Amino acid sequence: RELAALPRLVLLCGRYEGVDERLVQAEVDEEISIGDYVLSGGELAAAVVVDAVAGLLPGALNDAESAAQDSFEPSADGGDGPLLLDCPHYTRPVEHALGTVPPVLLSGNHALIARWRRQQSLLRTWQRRPDLIDPATLAKADRRLLEEALAEAGLPPLGGR
Repeated sequence: RELAALPRLVLLCGRYEGVDERLVQAEVDEEISIGDYVLSGGELAAAVVVDAVAGLLPGALNDAESAAQDSFEPSADGGDGPLLLDCPHYTRPVEHALGTVPPVLLSGNHALIARWRRQQSLLRTWQRRPDLIDPATLAKADRRLLEEALAEAGLPPLGGR
């Protein structure tokens, strides 16, 4: 969001060993890391930054709310909840050799669909990025949703991890 708010942005991509330190010292305002791994050049990292920033620019998306509903956004209610990974998504056909779309998504009940999506986001985050969720600070409703999801998936309860 901070980068998207800038009037312009120049990304300098190092290759192999990086960029000459004299240039870094003289011209670079900020260094950005996209993760704890090594690439042979900065081009892929720059593409990741461009993709993340471009989606936040006014007019980049057909619906301005799309970015706010995307993965890794704060809780939908505007509270101080955890950052969560996105819930699973499904397309047509409803029935496929790989499985079926969960019935709740076909119900037309927007409240139940929103609840399911929140629950799945909590579960997916707990399974893939548990460092993002501190069970002690979860809102009571989120804790209940996560506990239900863990039980349905046959996984240990929150206290069992």
